[in-house]
Amino acid sequence: MPINRDVAAAPSSNAAREDSGQLHSLQAGPRVEVVIATVPDLFCDALLRLLRTDPGLKIIGQAHNENDLARVLRRKRPQALLFDYDALGPNGESLIASLRRTAPATRILVMATRAGSKRVGRVLHAGASGLVGKQIGFETLMRAIHAVARGEGWANRRTTARALGQLTIRLPAPKDQLTRRERQVADGVGQGLRNKEIASQLEISQKTVKSHLNRIFRKLKLDGRVALSRLATPLSTTLIAFLDTVPEVELLIA
Repeated sequence: MPINRDVAAAPSSNAAREDSGQLHSLQAGPRVEVVIATVPDLFCDALLRLLRTDPGLKIIGQAHNENDLARVLRRKRPQALLFDYDALGPNGESLIASLRRTAPATRILVMATRAGSKRVGRVLHAGASGLVGKQIGFETLMRAIHAVARGEGWANRRTTARALGQLTIRLPAPKDQLTRRERQVADGVGQGLRNKEIASQLEISQKTVKSHLNRIFRKLKLDGRVALSRLATPLSTTLIAFLDTVPEVELLIA
């Protein structure tokens, strides 16, 4: 009996139309304005070409370093920022916290080669709305951008839950060991402020801020600024709130 090739191909065609319909549903409504933060290289060029194929996105700016990024966010006020963690230096969490203060309405989606529980915890605590690994597919990246722009979180739920499970309470009442000025400096770190900003807020020199920090680290037996930030603002609160914004479907695709 001869095979009807048109009928045989129908399931594949229907599946393609279904996938297309799902992607189109993400693009309905106003276009999402996005700024890209990465270094200018082949990866950046390829990423921009791919993003521009999504009619639901509008790329309104690019930035390749911290100063450019802050300037672009102040001027453009995008709905979403796609932030390349690997490309923008070792102080990613501090930069994210600073950008959140610069443009609090902009939601930050972080891309990183490694997206383990420790990094998820750090970037979410700093103020990012989600994190994706660079090994994900293009359609998953599109879903993540649209979700973050809608005000949702995006990260692997298992990884985020594991980050929450790794938390330990180190000190029952750490601030009781500090002077009033040291508590003020610690609070500034907990808010994500830099030494310069803390100095300006407290009307002291940056050198004095650094001296206070060194004493705080010794008193509380902390290994640095990130540890103090976690102590000043409990990471568990950040992660629990974040998990409530992540749809169950993202457990498998993020």
